[in-house]
Amino acid sequence: METTLTSDPRPETGEDTQEPLPPYLIRREPVLDQNRGLHGYRLKILWATEPPSNPDAGAALIESARAHGVNNFLAYAPHWIDGTPALLHNVFTATLPRNRCYIEFPESLEITPELIPSLQGLAHGGLKFSMRGDLAAQPERSALTPFCKVVCFDPGFSTKADIFRQSFQHKQAGRLLMAANVPDKASLDNFLLLGFTLFQGRWPSDLVSAASLTPRQKTLLRLITLIMGEGETPEIQACLQQDAELVKTLLDMVNTPAYGLSQEVESLNQAIMLLGRRQLQRWIQALMYTESGRPAGYLSPTLIQASARARLMESLSVLRHPEQTVRADAAFTTGMLSIMDQLFSSSMADLMSQVSVDVPVREALLRREGALGPDLRLATLIFPSDRDVEENPAPLLQALGVSAEQLDPLIQQAFTWAHGITRAAP
Repeated sequence: METTLTSDPRPETGEDTQEPLPPYLIRREPVLDQNRGLHGYRLKILWATEPPSNPDAGAALIESARAHGVNNFLAYAPHWIDGTPALLHNVFTATLPRNRCYIEFPESLEITPELIPSLQGLAHGGLKFSMRGDLAAQPERSALTPFCKVVCFDPGFSTKADIFRQSFQHKQAGRLLMAANVPDKASLDNFLLLGFTLFQGRWPSDLVSAASLTPRQKTLLRLITLIMGEGETPEIQACLQQDAELVKTLLDMVNTPAYGLSQEVESLNQAIMLLGRRQLQRWIQALMYTESGRPAGYLSPTLIQASARARLMESLSVLRHPEQTVRADAAFTTGMLSIMDQLFSSSMADLMSQVSVDVPVREALLRREGALGPDLRLATLIFPSDRDVEENPAPLLQALGVSAEQLDPLIQQAFTWAHGITRAAP
């Protein structure tokens, strides 16, 4: 049974005496399983201004979890969080759900006589810990290793020989193995052979031309073209009916609580009638990211991140331009289509040659420019895929004219909404 929030989450030193944290944003980097499904997230704090001192990222994570409620903040996915002093010595940490949190020991963590008893107390309560493989190999950190349930190896910090030898020892001890920033397909294959089951950062894949797409992928691209253009409803319906599994998935997704229909939709005709073209367009865009032939329990990271981007961009557009509903729709579409190059293992330019979209959407997708370019850059920063690099959020926020405080509830709402609609996706 998970721990509930019953204690006052203040550090033992007295939270009231601490200075307020500088503004920040939460970035969620997907952690994938060996099937390339979503396993969880690595949480990172992005400081929205140049911090005057050295703020504690763990304190920011606690503040966010308290503000949104820990269950909403984490949804149903495991999260890796920074094990900073502010987090490790805060009584709130003991209330974190033990099946959804991994506390990662950072390189900067100072090992003191007081630290080990604190870790023993947290571990006794069921919390799990994680550490980078090269740090676990250091003799001065040997006291931390027994607490770790996951060890992460990054080829940028460990040699191939070290990864081979050390990963075997950790696997024998019953620890899960994670690979970070895998440089190429050959390295990915080696990690899989060594028994690695978790992956953070880049997942290598080969690009294919649009001409090499599967029949289902071509059907999905055709649907996108019809729904974004002047395709008539019977034509859209006929295209959908070419794939019975697509129809079933669409109905399952439409019937999720995220849409809030008062009655269950039982047929494609009924879905089209009840949804209307605008909502049907959105669901077909989401449908594009569903993948057949995946194992039970598979969660599509592209569907979740694209959905979260779309919702965030729409909310941001409403915040900045409340009277422009067309712009909000275009923003949603931009976010939803922004990862389809990874879905189809093709270049965005190649895919854009086959899909008809408005100029602002095209400019944002191809070059991150135009009216929606900054919006997409921000959404990509918050909900990245495995190819998206981190950037300084301050110039983006200035260009958009919004603050981190204004964005915080929109980001959480987008995260919650995306996880809500994807529960029905195969």
